[in-house]
Amino acid sequence: MNTNTTATARGEDSAGADGRPMAYVAGPDGGPRGLVLVADGIGGLDLCAGSLGRLVPQCRLPLEVRTVRWGHGVGRWLADLTRSDNVARHAGQMAEQVREFLGRHPEGPVFLVGKSGGAGVVLRALEGLPEGSVERVVLLAPAVSPGYDLSKALRGVRRELVVFISPLDFALLGAGTWAFGTIDRVRGVGAGLVGFRGPDPGSMGGADAAAFAAKVRHVRWRPSMARVGYLGGHLAVDMPPFLRRYVVPLLKAGPVDLGAIVAGRPGSGSDSRG
Repeated sequence: MNTNTTATARGEDSAGADGRPMAYVAGPDGGPRGLVLVADGIGGLDLCAGSLGRLVPQCRLPLEVRTVRWGHGVGRWLADLTRSDNVARHAGQMAEQVREFLGRHPEGPVFLVGKSGGAGVVLRALEGLPEGSVERVVLLAPAVSPGYDLSKALRGVRRELVVFISPLDFALLGAGTWAFGTIDRVRGVGAGLVGFRGPDPGSMGGADAAAFAAKVRHVRWRPSMARVGYLGGHLAVDMPPFLRRYVVPLLKAGPVDLGAIVAGRPGSGSDSRG
């Protein structure tokens, strides 16, 4: 796994185990208080991870940001999309990073962020984690089928799984996923277009339906998001203005007022710059 640029509260560099630097703001003991793992979409550009790696230190959050580079390289989008064994392997490695971090920092919150195809990696990683391992999960325009069974993944989430969706993302998560399939290899629209479908409360999965209702939060595109450059398509959700406004405020331990963050009400923390 590779990582992005480093920044600490003291302005020092700290290299990761693979020799590449990690982005974080130091806590009182000189180390990070929490971890953010970011899995970008297919194609290997890692725009979301790069942006968050810069924003988190700017906003003075005591979090280490790591890029989960799960794909086959820049431009190899079809291989990323179709090789399920690769998704499973990197999801397992992602889960191991969570376990390793919590072994060293048992009280440190862990956050997972997945963009487009990377959302599938995040969900598979959650399925391999103990209950409540991850504080909060953010999925941006997930290229996952709407009927994906979230029951196992939700057990690994302590608070919410926040899903940003847009009915205007029809080019990639409508036509594109109908033609080439979602990351979980289903031909049809992606959850980033219409949202995830929860289990039937009247079925045998009553507990799963309750967990879905309690934890899954869909944030639908609204015209006001155009102010930060997000026009409802598949792009710009991984750009700094959108991430600062809507995602960075979610990277905090404890309850958050999602409604206030989305609406931009005072006190939501959406404009925090440290």
